[in-house]
Amino acid sequence: MRRNRFNKVSAFAEICLKATRSHDIKSSLTVTLRDAGVTSWYVGPLVHESDLPVGLGQFGLAPGWQEQYAEARHCEVDPVFLHAKRREGPSTWGACRERAIREGASRRALQVFDEAEEFDLLDGFIMPTLGTHPLVDGVTFGGLDPDLSTDGLLDMQMIGTYAYEGFRRLAEGFNRVSPYLTPRELEVLRWSAEGKTAWEIGEILHIGVRTVRTHQTSIKEKYGVSTIVQAAVRAALDGTVAAPF
Repeated sequence: MRRNRFNKVSAFAEICLKATRSHDIKSSLTVTLRDAGVTSWYVGPLVHESDLPVGLGQFGLAPGWQEQYAEARHCEVDPVFLHAKRREGPSTWGACRERAIREGASRRALQVFDEAEEFDLLDGFIMPTLGTHPLVDGVTFGGLDPDLSTDGLLDMQMIGTYAYEGFRRLAEGFNRVSPYLTPRELEVLRWSAEGKTAWEIGEILHIGVRTVRTHQTSIKEKYGVSTIVQAAVRAALDGTVAAPF
C-alpha cells in the first residue's frame, strides 16, 4: 500500500486551539487520522469505562469494538495499555505484542490482539501522556494498515499530543495558568516546538547539548509533563509559544 505523508498536524493544531466543544476535536481527529490509515482511536485515562472520571476519556473506536473491549475488561491485561501505564514512551502495537510474547504473557492478554483483528485493527500506535489527576493517561490509534513509518509515527505523536491537550483544556475549562519560564527556557522551548533536536538547538543558541537537555528537563517539570513534545503543545495552547501553523 502506498503511504501518504501525514501532513495535517498544523490544521489539527489550529482546531485544538480554537475548539469550544469536544465534538469539534473528535470529528477533526477522526478525519485527520483517516489519512494515516487509522480507523479507531482513544484518548484518556487507561482504566475501565466504568471508572472514567466525568468529562475524561474520548472514544473514536471501531463499531462494536468499544463494547466488546469493555465487556471483556481487556484494559486489565491489554499489553498495549500496560505499555502506556509503564510510561515507557511511544510504541507500536506490534512491538507491544512481541514484548508480551517474549515475557510469557497470558493467553487472555494475547487474545486482545486476536479479537482486535476481527475489527480490522491489525496494528497501531500507543503513547502515555502525563495528566493532572492520579490516573495514567494515554493515546492510542489503530487500523488495518496504519502509517507506522518514521514520519507517520512522529506525526501521530504530535496529533495525539494535541488531541490529548485539546480535550484536557476543555475538561479543565481553560483554567490552566502558564508556568514562569526563564528567557533561555523560552528560547529552548520555541525551538523544541519547531521540532529541532537538542543538538540543533545547541548549535542555534551556541550552548552545549547537555545544557539544552537541562533546560528541557526544567521545562517539562514546570509544565508537569513527561516529554518536551507535550510541553511544547501545552505552551502553544496557553499562548507561550506560537502553534506550528
